[in-house]
Amino acid sequence: MANEQIDPEKGADKDKLYVDEIKIEAEKVEMKVEKFSGPSESGSTNCVRDLRKKLKRLQGQFISLTLSGCCDTIQGSVFRVDKGSVILTGDFGTRIIPMCSISSIDPCRVLAYVTNTGTLANLGNTVSVINTATDTVVATITVGNAPVGLAITPDGTRIYVGNQFDGTVSVINTATNNTIATVQVGTRPLLVATTPDGSLAYVTNVGDNSVSVIDTATNMVTATIQVGTAPFGITIGNTPAGTRAYVANSGDASVSVIDANPNSPTFNTILATLQVGDTPIDVAITPDGTSVYVTNALDDTVSVIDTATNTIVTIQVGSIPAGVGIGLTPDGSRVYVLNSGDNTISVIDADPNSPTFNTVIATITKGVGNSPSDAALTPDGRKVYVPNNLSNNVSVIDTATNTIINSIPVGNIPNLVAVGRVCSLI
Repeated sequence: MANEQIDPEKGADKDKLYVDEIKIEAEKVEMKVEKFSGPSESGSTNCVRDLRKKLKRLQGQFISLTLSGCCDTIQGSVFRVDKGSVILTGDFGTRIIPMCSISSIDPCRVLAYVTNTGTLANLGNTVSVINTATDTVVATITVGNAPVGLAITPDGTRIYVGNQFDGTVSVINTATNNTIATVQVGTRPLLVATTPDGSLAYVTNVGDNSVSVIDTATNMVTATIQVGTAPFGITIGNTPAGTRAYVANSGDASVSVIDANPNSPTFNTILATLQVGDTPIDVAITPDGTSVYVTNALDDTVSVIDTATNTIVTIQVGSIPAGVGIGLTPDGSRVYVLNSGDNTISVIDADPNSPTFNTVIATITKGVGNSPSDAALTPDGRKVYVPNNLSNNVSVIDTATNTIINSIPVGNIPNLVAVGRVCSLI
């Protein structure tokens, strides 16, 4: 979640952006050609023919290859497909790989997308793309001015990015990293969430107290819903009561609950308004849809909403909690709360069957960047990606140990992050 300076007397100062500068340096990368030995095409015509067809359709795209009797998975982009080999380019340089040495092709990778918001004096307009297998930035995508929130569709084919000072949402094709549509929404769009089926994207507009609803098939706004004062975070999930959107209204200490089921008679209406802590900033729903966690920036708490009953419990965390991320880890459901005021991360047990349910089970302090603002987990739950507003980098957490294992430089004032599995089409 965006970490904007907060005046305790006035609440969140939405117009203040931190000032920093970045220096971009060009680096020359030497590419080295390395050949893999393998069986010749003779006697393996069918093998080569089938692989060649698949690889030609993937030319120019990123894939993972497993080689027979050899090494780990190799990840890279398909540069060219020849008669009996494929040329792959990546961090390793360039490799020529005989086709019949390939045992499997996986045209997918897990990527983290980070908005670089910039400052009022120097607005950002990019999204950094991180390959979570290598923890390196593999692309930078140009979007609108001061991008904040973003969401990946469940099928991994599109990303919706809210451009705060353009009043627009950029729609990115993940196969090409190009913007394929720009959707006009409300005033100062901040965060974005998609429905579980990917058919709709909901955008909070902090400037006019509304939520815009985008049909992802047409990229048209189909509804505008008035919510509370200064809506920031939004999350959507399938709950015991149905598909619901939860909106954190930072200006009036409330969460609006919206019916997000198109087949419901109350579709796109507010079903409830729940009072939470002071200046709610971000919201996240558990994978099973039973709980929603809300960060309250000015009372250092997290409100936990039971989605079946709308009852609320409160958890004390660190100073000025901003963003929140939830996911299933190898140890169970976990909530990562980014405490921007003291540069710590609170880890909450979100497993209802656990004896430590809804308690802080760990606090990460070592290696956290300056002003952490958001969190997103990889699909396997083994890593968490955390943008740090004032460090211009992204911290990587190992969920098995709750330690920072990497730091990745990105753009100016990195703000929100979304992680998802992105696949090329074979």
